[in-house]
Amino acid sequence: MKLTEYRVDDLMRLVRRQVDVREGEIYHEIGLRSFGNGVFHKPPVTGEELGGKKVFHVKPGDLLFSSVFAWEGAVALASEQESGRIGSHRFMTYEVDTTRANPRYLLHYFYGGPGLQVIRESSPGSAGRNRTLGIKNFERQIVRVPGRDEQCRIASKLDAAMSQIAQFANLRAHSSQLARQYTDSLLRPIVDRAPLSVGLRQSRNMVDVEPESRYAITGIYSFGRGLIKRPTILGSDTAYVRLARLHAGQVVMSKLNAWEGALAVVGDAFDETYVSPEYPSFDINDTDVDPSYIEHLLGWPGLWSSLTPRGSMVRRKRTTPATLLATEVPLPSLTEQRRIARQLTMVREATDAGAEQTAQVAALRPALLNAAFSGQL
Repeated sequence: MKLTEYRVDDLMRLVRRQVDVREGEIYHEIGLRSFGNGVFHKPPVTGEELGGKKVFHVKPGDLLFSSVFAWEGAVALASEQESGRIGSHRFMTYEVDTTRANPRYLLHYFYGGPGLQVIRESSPGSAGRNRTLGIKNFERQIVRVPGRDEQCRIASKLDAAMSQIAQFANLRAHSSQLARQYTDSLLRPIVDRAPLSVGLRQSRNMVDVEPESRYAITGIYSFGRGLIKRPTILGSDTAYVRLARLHAGQVVMSKLNAWEGALAVVGDAFDETYVSPEYPSFDINDTDVDPSYIEHLLGWPGLWSSLTPRGSMVRRKRTTPATLLATEVPLPSLTEQRRIARQLTMVREATDAGAEQTAQVAALRPALLNAAFSGQL
């Protein structure tokens, strides 16, 4: 594939169409997602709310760069849906010279191809908001691109493939939403309710921390996403004098984040690991409750909402073991618990399989970009 060298400003030019902001007018701002994930629309604002903020018109066909997050692929191509919208001074609007370059080719090139390195070299700083795109430096950079016809061919192939990947991701998100709705439809109508103390009792399995001993630490994700392995530490690395030892089959929660789903059943992979006293654990009484039913219950947002602290400073408030045990939950007969658990387990297995497929499909994206810009597509 024959490549020709250009300066960036040979292929596109920065156009700033400043808006005359007026009181009483309504304005519609845009934002850019990182990693080439497109434009999003912000809620409408008034001229009064914009105040002295400098904003600029966006036109369909503009190649858009976030000066703050371009280094992580916050690049997009404005469509007709962006007609009449505005962006702050942090959004660069470039008009592409279509006699030399295909705008969609440049989109892929800059968010995930060789152009991303060009952006990073033009964005000094360490990370985050310190890595601001230097416009003059960026426009002086040399890029190597094929002829326009080849650009169009590559862009067309990438567009088609990326569209399929996006559709798959949307279907996956929709199926996950349906799974959550199905869980809610099974649990919420249950009339029989009882406090969690019927099926759980707090564990007291605490150990004294010894400075030279090693402890495999466990954490908990929020939103019902389960446990996470933390690095193993020496006892001398922690300020805690005691840690709780977990056993498979127990329930564990985060006092700080239980209200947003930081609860889980301990699996075999986390047996004999440790948590701080901020993560109380509970034994399951399997004569009165089905452990699988309890596991599904812990992942139900309806339970999380019952644990939500009231008042201000929510994120500084903690859910105590007593609060969790006193929380009333849907608790039908043991036979009915098992029936519901079987249905929800089948749904979860299907959802987990879909998540694995989504990860595999997502991995195709960088592979396709690499193939496109190395002459293999």
